[in-house]
Amino acid sequence: MRAFLDRACARRPEAPFLRFRGSTWSYADLRAITDGVAAELLALGFAPGDRLAMRLPTSPAHVFLWLATAKAGIVSCPIAVDLAPPEVEATLAHLDPRGSIDPSGTLTIGGTRAGTLDALLASRRTLASVEPDGIATILTTSGTTGAPKAAMLSHRMAVLTGEGFTTWLGLGEGDRLFTCLPLSHVNARFYSCLGAIAAGASLAVEERFSASRFWAWMKESGATEVNVIGAMLRILLEREPSPEDRDHGLRLVYGALALGERDHLAFERRFGVKLVIGYGLTESTFGFIHPQGRPCDLASMGEPRGGTEVKLVDGEIWLRNPATFSGYFRDDAATREAVTDEGWLKTGDLATVDARGAYTFAGRKKLVIRRRGENLTPAEVESVLERHPAILEAAVVGVPSPVGEDDVQACIVFRPGLRAGEEELAAHCATHLAPFKVPTRWRVMDALPRTPTQRIAYHLLRGS
Repeated sequence: MRAFLDRACARRPEAPFLRFRGSTWSYADLRAITDGVAAELLALGFAPGDRLAMRLPTSPAHVFLWLATAKAGIVSCPIAVDLAPPEVEATLAHLDPRGSIDPSGTLTIGGTRAGTLDALLASRRTLASVEPDGIATILTTSGTTGAPKAAMLSHRMAVLTGEGFTTWLGLGEGDRLFTCLPLSHVNARFYSCLGAIAAGASLAVEERFSASRFWAWMKESGATEVNVIGAMLRILLEREPSPEDRDHGLRLVYGALALGERDHLAFERRFGVKLVIGYGLTESTFGFIHPQGRPCDLASMGEPRGGTEVKLVDGEIWLRNPATFSGYFRDDAATREAVTDEGWLKTGDLATVDARGAYTFAGRKKLVIRRRGENLTPAEVESVLERHPAILEAAVVGVPSPVGEDDVQACIVFRPGLRAGEEELAAHCATHLAPFKVPTRWRVMDALPRTPTQRIAYHLLRGS
């Protein structure tokens, strides 16, 4: 990844690279800072292949430190800042890093305080190159259905993803990408940050998503493209209309998962942007994307991207492409379960495909509900529930039935000021679904539990 970064810095050294709350760093700054930090880490005793745990918010310091570790061949291991202490301890125990940086900016090596993040960022040294197939980073997956895993991602995968994202969205030097997603996950790292570098564009960051400040950020930062995930699209769409809705220069919003045709078109009309839906995961960043310049089913994930091979095996998405992870850290059994000898990644996600080659997400394989001798996926019931005018969001889980197999429980969040009774909701479902798919249990919630990447945490709903 060092050559990738150095090429970008040499191409436009004085061009803006990063913007954060009124401050701007150029590509020349990017090269000087990352060279210095990388060399300083090596001088402190790190060696290529060593792991550095980074528990930091999304910020310029996080961006520079991560890219510096890539230059030095040190494996960055970002940890979400909002994890509880026992979760942090368990993650560190599994990763067994050579050193770590905590939210206060303290660097420890071998359990001993060795410096500060500020001191690292102030260093100016030089260094050597690293192997492209070496591990650049270890990312902890979201764990929507259970315990997370630590996925190893190579330098080659990182660069391919950044270059691919630029191509898929048609980004260029005049663009400014924006992210408020956690840098402890692949979207902000590989799509937004490396996508900006691949395009020779600039990047603006904020620590976390805020619906009330979102459109002001778009205007103030000069963003032309932004990545959103999870519930962010629906939250923005449900806010009261405001003059800020179109008072910005944003032209592209990249998001997942699909909203459905009605809400997709409503989002584009209201905010004056092009909404592009895609599908990727930590283990394989290529996946699917809505094709540009021609019609696509807006309820789908789009078509395979980046030379991705796809096949459905009993409805499960299997992918094979150059941007696939290198396995789970210290978990050979999980790696063998996920990747076949022929290089196919078994995603655990279900999909359908239409005659034009567009793939539609159909839920998680591990979430399939067995009822009355039939299988159903939460996604098909959720999509029907969310067509009801009173429902903002829905999550469907299987709960043990006294007569065996599962009952279908719908966990729902109503739109502000709206309500509907269980009989009405059941009747609504019955007009679109087979009888065995209609929920028989209902739970009204203020909000659905979510992972750090804003995906629904189904395992928490099943256990409640």
